[in-house]
Amino acid sequence: MTPLPAYEPPLDETELLLKWIRRARESQMSHYDMADLLSARERGMGWLVTALSAFVGTAVFASLSAAPISTEMRIFVGLVSVAAALSAALQTFLRYAERAEKHRAAGARYGAVRRRLEAVFAGDADAREAHYLTSIRIELDRLAEDSPNVPPHIFYRTQRNLRVDRPRRRDT
Repeated sequence: MTPLPAYEPPLDETELLLKWIRRARESQMSHYDMADLLSARERGMGWLVTALSAFVGTAVFASLSAAPISTEMRIFVGLVSVAAALSAALQTFLRYAERAEKHRAAGARYGAVRRRLEAVFAGDADAREAHYLTSIRIELDRLAEDSPNVPPHIFYRTQRNLRVDRPRRRDT
């Protein structure tokens, strides 16, 4: 793992805006990445619960109309039944869908702040109301407090992906 570069505080308003834009973009994208991950987990767990429940239901229905089944098969169906119940309980307990929605909402809010910062940076007179830096800082602080945590490995992966995806400017 490469060491992080030393922190250098911004020297002027332009540097400050650029740092805030970068951080807002990284936060926005990492929350969207986390929402996608949690949604995928929700779908995977849903498929597992559905498949296990369907198997147990079919096995129980088949046992009603067939000749007596072996003890091993009963134990196997019982274990699959327990696995289905456990999977359904975990799906409820882990709340993947709810957590994904919170990350999606946080990503959207960071996106709104990022667009506001970009308007300020681009020189939009309407975006530069009195004390605009203070109001944006307060909004970013509130977002950081209210947003769910993104695990560091997701955030660092997002940062790496954004560095790779960043278009290069040509000096002309």
